[in-house]
Amino acid sequence: MKSEGSYRLRAFLGGCLLGAVCFVLIYGVRILNPTYDDWLLLGDMDLKQHYIGFCHYRVSSWQFPIGLIETLSYPNKMSVIYTDSIPGLAVLFKLFAYVLPQKFQYFGLAGLLSFMLTGGFAGLLLYRFLENTIASVIYSLFFIISYPVIQRMYYHTALASHWILLAALCLWLYQEELSVRTRVLLWSGFGFLCVSIHSYFLPMVGLILLCAAVDESLTFRAQQDYAASFKPEEEIGGKKKKAKKTEKEGKDRAEDKRARKSKYSQIDRTDKRTIWDSLKTGAVELLGFCASAILALFIYGGFYGSSSAVGEGLGTFTSNLNTFVNPLDDGRLYGSLPTYNGFQYEGFGYLGGGILLLLMTGVVAAIVKYFLSRKVRQRQAGITRSDRNPIFGTDHRPLIAAALFAVTCMLSMFPIVTLNDKKLFGVPYPGFVRKLLGIFRSNGRFIWTAVYLLMLLAITLCYRIFKQKLQFLYYILTILALGLQAYDISGMLAGKHDYFAKEQTYSCFWEDENELSNGRKGFVFLYNENDILMDTAYFAYLNGMWQNNYYYARDINPVIDQNVEEWKETLLNGFVRSDIIYIFRQQDASPELLEGLRTFSLKDHVVGVRK
Repeated sequence: MKSEGSYRLRAFLGGCLLGAVCFVLIYGVRILNPTYDDWLLLGDMDLKQHYIGFCHYRVSSWQFPIGLIETLSYPNKMSVIYTDSIPGLAVLFKLFAYVLPQKFQYFGLAGLLSFMLTGGFAGLLLYRFLENTIASVIYSLFFIISYPVIQRMYYHTALASHWILLAALCLWLYQEELSVRTRVLLWSGFGFLCVSIHSYFLPMVGLILLCAAVDESLTFRAQQDYAASFKPEEEIGGKKKKAKKTEKEGKDRAEDKRARKSKYSQIDRTDKRTIWDSLKTGAVELLGFCASAILALFIYGGFYGSSSAVGEGLGTFTSNLNTFVNPLDDGRLYGSLPTYNGFQYEGFGYLGGGILLLLMTGVVAAIVKYFLSRKVRQRQAGITRSDRNPIFGTDHRPLIAAALFAVTCMLSMFPIVTLNDKKLFGVPYPGFVRKLLGIFRSNGRFIWTAVYLLMLLAITLCYRIFKQKLQFLYYILTILALGLQAYDISGMLAGKHDYFAKEQTYSCFWEDENELSNGRKGFVFLYNENDILMDTAYFAYLNGMWQNNYYYARDINPVIDQNVEEWKETLLNGFVRSDIIYIFRQQDASPELLEGLRTFSLKDHVVGVRK
């Protein structure tokens, strides 16, 4: 007989395999070629930012903190964290920079691994509720091609790594099977892992960790109460005598046996721990998580320089109340619903037609089942709810999950709560709260955790209600849901396939001026605007040059503005360097600045070198 662990491993590996198949069908295999980078340079601006950030990082000298880039905003250094280049992978491949070809990218591989791990952890998570390997693997498809994942992949590659959230949910829901030491080590590792992928996952995983800590404390208390109430003997007159079994006690014992699989009945009555020991365990887990996250930020250079982690625009990048049913033009069942502003795509949480079908069917079936069973219970005179199932009252995990759902929804939708294109009300945050939440200004992304909780609910309800007594209906419902989900998202997937599966050819406008780079060390932008920064930065990388400005996830505008003014001052003083290529906007190219330069026009810009 196979152990439970082997079935879980099969669910995980099956999900990984399904994830790999889905990735290849959607994106093809061309982008897995590490020397093929044209698709990155012709893609979304952010995707280009991530790749070029790694390019300059790999040629920067090793220093501490180890994540610093010195050639993108020269002479100011910036952390690779702020180019969203997946810091952990950037550091890993920088170790082999001298043996790798000049054109090298790992984003294709990162996407494949992300899909595989999403499928694997989805399968493992589903097995916790379904206890069926095949069903867990099949239903993991909903997570692999969930709308938030497909939206983010190769637009914000790091933020498509939703397997981190699923892995954290697995650690919470399987935690009773792990030792305290193992849980502390794993949660501590999660802090470092989040920063190594993308720091936005920190608060999301942190909330799941809080749920796990609360769950552990409540579970321990329930276990102790249950153990204390289990008295096979009673003391009568100072002597221990066998308690007389009544008919009611016999029913209770039978109910206890039927609940033997519950975590509350697996009790070691010699356990001498107290509730404070349980609370301390949760505190240590939380401390380890925070400490490892801070350590990672320090090592990668997140605290280096004058950049501020706080961003402007809190309340702009939120979720709409219609987010779970709004496909934003990415669904085929129906069109987009209105949004309050054009930035609420950050809070995209559309469930898809298949999940919506499962959710509505499951909720309706659960309500019907509840009222039918309620009538049966009413016929059982003399048997109260607590008598019938003494464990039910301590089953708090669904309530914790509901609280997590509510909190993540509020974090994603506040401080401006909107429905369609209407503002319902605003929540005035105190200054320190706005500053704290400003670190994660695109707060609509918190909706992702809520999305996966709803998906788990929909799948679990339908499986448990229909699988046992209405098996034929269950199979029909599953096929309908999978087909509906695939049809609904097919347009979105086809668009991805059309771009990524075919070969792209990138050409940089600087290549026609290639002779300019001979003997030059760097580009100096005499303005602060993101227009030709990216293409110039890639050309600079290929030619071993630096530049004084770049587009980061967090701006360093005061530093850049000061740097621009210093370069202008040197030009006005008649000092022109022969190893620099100066770049002006047309409106900024005054005769005073251009004196001493040999100039020509390039893409609505004036480019100058020393005469």
